[in-house]
Amino acid sequence: MGYSFPAGSMIVGLLACLMIRLFITLDTPGPKRWLLDMIITGIAMLVTAVWIAEQQVDLFAALGTGGALGAIGTGIITFFKRRGQNAIDALDAALPGKPVIPADMTATLRELDKQG
Repeated sequence: MGYSFPAGSMIVGLLACLMIRLFITLDTPGPKRWLLDMIITGIAMLVTAVWIAEQQVDLFAALGTGGALGAIGTGIITFFKRRGQNAIDALDAALPGKPVIPADMTATLRELDKQG
């Protein structure tokens, strides 16, 4: 495309990002959300590629950049899962005619869901 970039650093950074994302995805307990993980992995790899091309980093810096951005993807997923659950809870509370579930029972069910 006519844009110069360090090919070796790009390969190292993208592979590091992909490996970290795969390691985290496969190591996470509970149901896998492959579509969400693929989207976050794609975003992390794009940001890695842009950063490496823009900053013209060397191999070691590319390795760190790819690994760090791959790991940050986990924080993004955790943030949106937590926000999504809060939105679902607020919607459930706002709907009329639903039985009220005690807060301690909801907390216990969430803890059990996290464990398995």
